[in-house]
Amino acid sequence: MGGSRERKHLGPRRRRLDGAEGIDFVRCRICGDHRRVISGRHLSKHDTDRETYMQEYHLSPDELIAKAFRVIQSSHPKYYPYSKKGWTAAMQKVYENDSKVFAKYLQQHYPQLYSQGLWIFGDWDNALRAAGFDPDKMRMSQLWDRQKIIKKLQDMRDRNLPLYAR
Repeated sequence: MGGSRERKHLGPRRRRLDGAEGIDFVRCRICGDHRRVISGRHLSKHDTDRETYMQEYHLSPDELIAKAFRVIQSSHPKYYPYSKKGWTAAMQKVYENDSKVFAKYLQQHYPQLYSQGLWIFGDWDNALRAAGFDPDKMRMSQLWDRQKIIKKLQDMRDRNLPLYAR
């Protein structure tokens, strides 16, 4: 084909990270070293661990990895590296549009949003609280009030179902 080389596979090409593409970096607060990731291995050189480092310098997990590097490493085609503020805004938008922020629903329809929430906030309850939701209410498949409970019990009685706690 006239001197041009064809790609033999059709999958996405891996980018080489040699610093020339404008990839941003994060700076180690201890030694000042610029890195794409402040890893546990790097922090072990300073005799500290990731959790201690984040607490000491008031950092969140998303501040330990350069945003552009997270995009390159992601396997999701629509991945976006949210900050805490951006993630909470995205969650509120999902709730406005879909009226659901159940963990299972997000895992199926917004997997990157769910996994980033866990990663940024540590667990799903903390993530929901940060987005302004009550985790206990979000787990309920339906809200129960006194009238709904009475109606459900009457329905069970009418069908001759047992009404005891077992």
